[in-house]
Amino acid sequence: MKAHETNMKIRIKQILYFAILLIISFFVAVMLTRYFLTDAIDRLVYSNVVDMNKNIVKSLDGETIEELVEDFETVKGVTGVEMMVYTGDTMVHSTFDVGFPDLSTAIVSPIGYEVYTVYFEGQEYYYTSELVTGTPYRVLIFRGPDLVIEEDRIFYAGFIGIAFLILSISTVSFFSTRSLTKPINELAEYANHLNPDAKPEPRPVFSTFEFNELGIALEKASTRLYDYRQSEQEFLHNFSHEMKSPLTNIYGYAEAMKYNMLSDEESKNACSIIMAESEKLKDTINQILLLGRLDSIQEAFHFQRINIVDVISDAMNAVQMAAKDAKIDLNFHNAEENHYLTGDPERLETAFTNILSNGIRYAKTQIAISISSGPNYLRIIFEDDGPGIPEMEREKVFERYYTGYKGHTGLGLTIVKAIADHHNATVKATESADGGARFVIAFPQKKTEANTKPEKKKRGN
Repeated sequence: MKAHETNMKIRIKQILYFAILLIISFFVAVMLTRYFLTDAIDRLVYSNVVDMNKNIVKSLDGETIEELVEDFETVKGVTGVEMMVYTGDTMVHSTFDVGFPDLSTAIVSPIGYEVYTVYFEGQEYYYTSELVTGTPYRVLIFRGPDLVIEEDRIFYAGFIGIAFLILSISTVSFFSTRSLTKPINELAEYANHLNPDAKPEPRPVFSTFEFNELGIALEKASTRLYDYRQSEQEFLHNFSHEMKSPLTNIYGYAEAMKYNMLSDEESKNACSIIMAESEKLKDTINQILLLGRLDSIQEAFHFQRINIVDVISDAMNAVQMAAKDAKIDLNFHNAEENHYLTGDPERLETAFTNILSNGIRYAKTQIAISISSGPNYLRIIFEDDGPGIPEMEREKVFERYYTGYKGHTGLGLTIVKAIADHHNATVKATESADGGARFVIAFPQKKTEANTKPEKKKRGN
């Protein structure tokens, strides 16, 4: 069994503690209620029976027996009480459906209230006798136990229960706090010692599942922070190298031109080199600035319905000279088709350009671009015949500052992933059929877009 499977969860511990104390509190509350409050509750019951029955009699406004009978039926329908009406010793009306109680068996309240208790058909009734004002009639109003004051009984019992519940919660909170304070303090100390410049330290181990999960999360965060710092330092090293080489060339040729050390032809070549190196510097700086803008929530994307074939073609044109110099063929299998989606054409062109530029550095002879689509997706696939990406590095290549073999700033593919994320798309690095690198960008498609069939481009487009 794994170690974390033997750990008891905090929630289970709390439920266990609460259950035990609540059961104890419940039985204590019941015993105290029965012992101390029985007499007081009975007094309250009888008092309420008297008051409620008097209010019923006051609500009767009939003068004749016929009018009173209508009132009795209304009262019964609303309150559920039963009534018997007497004039002298003669009963003239009863609301009981069948028969009526034997009043000779009634027992008067033992605590000073004119409330009687009688049993009829296996049920206990409380009743009082009241005169109807302005008439010769006397009304006996019967209430079952469920119509008296059961709610008040519950209230008092609940009051005692709540008092003990509060005591139980306080007790549990006290002991729980003591059991939780130590691991929390250890985790806080561990978190305070996290240092991105030092190798991650082992996390503290606890007997509680949740604390171990939190410790694991902090340990993973420490590892990611350390890896990020290492990648950042590697990026700074690579970036300084990328900047130093062109700056050295620019400075050297500029100095030679200043002191007239070059012929006219050499000066022209020097100008070309200076311009090329300056362009390289500008591209590097632009990539850094672009990534910063993509990280900002204020960076606006201008989404519109676009033909993705045109965007890919523009990206191919942007790297055409570099591909020609490297003797790499760019083959776009769907160049004569139309495929539509909603996106930002400028940002997507940047992403495709970065993938193509990456492929040009590694491909031997060619880069193939193709498009496939389905009911709810559109995929763009870039494949080269280079050495490919090691399986262990296929996730890392999209991490910021990660530079593999022949890598530059470690930002190109990071920008690709950031742009894909903004389009709710996914990007993955796998292996091509030739053993080279294969990048797949998958865009989700709406039904209206997915139902648009690829069509051949018209001549002249």
